[in-house]
Amino acid sequence: MKKLLASALAASMLLVGCSSGSSAKKAELALITDSGGINDKSFNQSAWEAVKEYGDKKDVGYKYYKPASFDTAGYKDQIKNAVKNGAKLVVLPGYKFADALGDIQEDKNYSKVDFVCIDFTPTKNGKSVEPAKNVFCATYKEYQPGYLAGYAAVKDGYTKLGFMGGISLPAVINYGYGYLQGANDAAKEAGKKVQVKYTYTGTFNESPSIKTKATGWYNGGTEVIFSCGGQICNSIFAAASDTKKKVIGVDSDQQSQSDTVITSAMKNVKQTVSDEITKVYNKSFKGGAYLLDASGNYVGLSPDFSRLKKFKKADYDKIFKKVKDNKVKIITATDETASKGDPTKTKKLKKKLTNVKVSYEG
Repeated sequence: MKKLLASALAASMLLVGCSSGSSAKKAELALITDSGGINDKSFNQSAWEAVKEYGDKKDVGYKYYKPASFDTAGYKDQIKNAVKNGAKLVVLPGYKFADALGDIQEDKNYSKVDFVCIDFTPTKNGKSVEPAKNVFCATYKEYQPGYLAGYAAVKDGYTKLGFMGGISLPAVINYGYGYLQGANDAAKEAGKKVQVKYTYTGTFNESPSIKTKATGWYNGGTEVIFSCGGQICNSIFAAASDTKKKVIGVDSDQQSQSDTVITSAMKNVKQTVSDEITKVYNKSFKGGAYLLDASGNYVGLSPDFSRLKKFKKADYDKIFKKVKDNKVKIITATDETASKGDPTKTKKLKKKLTNVKVSYEG
């Protein structure tokens, strides 16, 4: 019996990882994590920082929930658990929550709970559906920070670049297409030619094979790789460290994760979540699907330019303003329909890349 009770207790602890602003208060603000957890240096952590900051400042209870299984059933269970515990707003960071939310938003029991969704819109059986009126969905123009990253790299003196994407989803493709075009525009301005090795790893997880490929690129002359695929960064960081080369991070500021990271192409998830929490409490929250960009300062590069040799903040401010004001035309995955985002098979993009030669490895 004691063993059974101990097992039950252990199982219950697996279901919920939590931290609250005040144990005496109901957790009105809730975050459901995916497998990365609140210290993942990415969406979970950025979203949690916004929740915690608001809760502490306004004396509102908050809590995070870590599912027992990282699938639709596991996510739904913890959304329900959060609401049962008093959540008025639930933050869902990342595309893995799409199917879970597609089901939850149809349930009238959750119609008075507001949801803030990062980097996805709800789906039913894998197909997109409209967000309910209590569901705010933020996606981002990834091609803008991708462009800025490529531009910065070439302006800083790099002429042999790499792009390693995870799975060839539109968001990843847009980062890559923007990267190529930013590198091209900077190369044109400098009268240079730039070489770019380009691939998708087919996964968002780290692996020895990714490190091997990145090491091969670095040893072959590649100077900096844009790592664009979740945890594949760990494999690329290791390869860069071994070969004394450089990396560009993605989504969040990854400079603290590796000395090899010179900058990151970022989505400002913390600001997004913070803005929407504020709107919930001042009664101006409005559901729907929103495409966020540089015009609201929701995308950009890392604020620390100390690891760049030539490209400094004044240079960044100048090109960022051009992107923000839509004075730079960037071809996107929507503009092209090449299979799996292969940039060597995109007519519009190939025509624009006058100073960049792409070597695609499928």
